[in-house]
Amino acid sequence: MSSVGSLRLAFGLSAAPEAKVLAAFDELAAWLDVHAGLALERKAARTYQELAASVRDGASDVAWLPPVVYAWLAEAVTPIGSIARAGRTSYAAALVVQKDAKIASLADLRGTRAGWVDPWSAAGYVVPRIELARAGVDPTTAFRSEAFHGTHRDALLALARGDCDVAGTFARSPAGDAQATEGAWSELEGVDVRVLATFGSIPTDVIAVRRNLDPTSHERVVEALRRVADDAKARELLRAVFGGEELHEGLEPGHDALRRAFERATANGLFD
Repeated sequence: MSSVGSLRLAFGLSAAPEAKVLAAFDELAAWLDVHAGLALERKAARTYQELAASVRDGASDVAWLPPVVYAWLAEAVTPIGSIARAGRTSYAAALVVQKDAKIASLADLRGTRAGWVDPWSAAGYVVPRIELARAGVDPTTAFRSEAFHGTHRDALLALARGDCDVAGTFARSPAGDAQATEGAWSELEGVDVRVLATFGSIPTDVIAVRRNLDPTSHERVVEALRRVADDAKARELLRAVFGGEELHEGLEPGHDALRRAFERATANGLFD
């Protein structure tokens, strides 16, 4: 139950979050209720499209929006900021294969089975598809089969099981190492991958409020997130939910370019 006088808002979460993420969100929401007078009710979407719809129809007042979802909603939301991960507010897309796979180049992907995250996942579908086309590999005809698995974790597990030959996911460079990459596979046991190619950079997810949220509520959300960033315990909860502990207010560069590239690729039939 929320504290007396707390502002109650619904928070839309990115597609199919794991149970531990939901538990961390509930703990963060409890902290915000006590320390910032903001009572957040989580609304976990099953797909990225469902998340976007929940913002458009007003079911979610605040939301954690992956970059392609933000691109579709840009006229309907006001960005608050982005969560920085290890000081970074961008990441890369990666195509990964099993470590011992005979696939050695993008050209070798012809006739293989692709495992993707979601039709609106930047790293897990959209950017790899755009970049494959630029590299001369037509993604509309190259693959023997394609399947969506809903999350980065599930796409990688499908790769590990042998249900697909290549998977799209996200990658980052570890601190102090501009060449090596780590990604969604780094925290999964039994998933031993080789990075076939990386593409980037992609602007990170956006925390935004629906455009027609009243200004007072908007400001209370901004102030609440600032309080989180100033508290050590709350920052740990922020990391558990969003994967980072710093809030960078405003909109990071790169979103407009991603939106234009997605629109061009859609017009060219890459996502039919």
